[in-house]
Amino acid sequence: MRENGFRAIGGLAQRLASGIAKGRGASIARLRAEWLAIAGPDLARTTRPEALVAGRGARNSSGAGKVLRLRVSGAAALEVQHQTGQIVERVNSYFGHRMVDDIRLVQGAIGRALPPRVTPAPDPQAVTRVAARAAAVEDPDLRAALTRLGARVASRRSVLAGAVGALFVADDLRAQGLSRAQMLEPMPGDHILGDPKAPNTLIDYASFTCPHCATFYIGVLPTLRRDWIDTGRLRLIHRHFPSDIYATRAAQLTECVPPDRFYATCDALFRGQVEWMTASDPLVDMVAVVAAQGVTPESAQACFASDRALDKVVADVQSGQALGVTFTPTLFINEENYANPGSMDAIGAILRQVGR
Repeated sequence: MRENGFRAIGGLAQRLASGIAKGRGASIARLRAEWLAIAGPDLARTTRPEALVAGRGARNSSGAGKVLRLRVSGAAALEVQHQTGQIVERVNSYFGHRMVDDIRLVQGAIGRALPPRVTPAPDPQAVTRVAARAAAVEDPDLRAALTRLGARVASRRSVLAGAVGALFVADDLRAQGLSRAQMLEPMPGDHILGDPKAPNTLIDYASFTCPHCATFYIGVLPTLRRDWIDTGRLRLIHRHFPSDIYATRAAQLTECVPPDRFYATCDALFRGQVEWMTASDPLVDMVAVVAAQGVTPESAQACFASDRALDKVVADVQSGQALGVTFTPTLFINEENYANPGSMDAIGAILRQVGR
């Protein structure tokens, strides 16, 4: 399911894959040529595909066990290391099949880098606000580092799931002080699909750039909705756990549409995932995908600048971290973490076993 689930999105993934020339050399050549579209501008600035090699788990020449050796500039090595899982998903989703299984980083100069991105100086008020939030940290060096990072995130308004800087963006750190049981019940701001009083609860932590999350929405949710949600036996709660800036922006858009269009917007983003993820400008295509939900370029820009929308995304990330979420999708069914069960048959079996 995890290897082939992205194919549930439809024929576009196969069309993307159909142009791949046979042979390792051709594959690495296309990776290099299209790395900007695959990885996105942030990663493309600091990384470059170097080679495809057989990993220890390689079983044949079809691509199983393939490792992508990725050259990374020294200054960015630690940050990229934390994103290796995301990079694997991006490569595989772009080509429409499991092309690589792991990433091996090699530090070195990047021969042809994109123009450097200009980072605006932090707003003095943001620095003051972040410093106040970090004041409780006892270690002075750590406190200073968190203040710098938090101010940078606050000024750029770009959040990656799991980033320490996210702790300084939300005004309401709702995950703090809440018990596990409280976080596994509907919380203020949660989006509930189905009867709010349904006896069974499924919480889905998802990222809009995750192909397996798209599989859940496209291949599983329609049947789940027919058999469990629409019959009043189950309520679904979607929570954001974005794995990159594009997933964060997509999550923000869902928070800016009327509440009754939230799940329709999620569905549109997942069904159009291949198109906007592989576009030359993913943000522009992302907005076009949800235009039917009333999103315009102007309203999207206002949404991206909205503290309320971003705070909701960050609060979801914090609750997920507190519950031990490390990848997407992660499903909690009646308070238990079932990770990604995969098919509707597997989820249905769990519900029949633990259902109320």
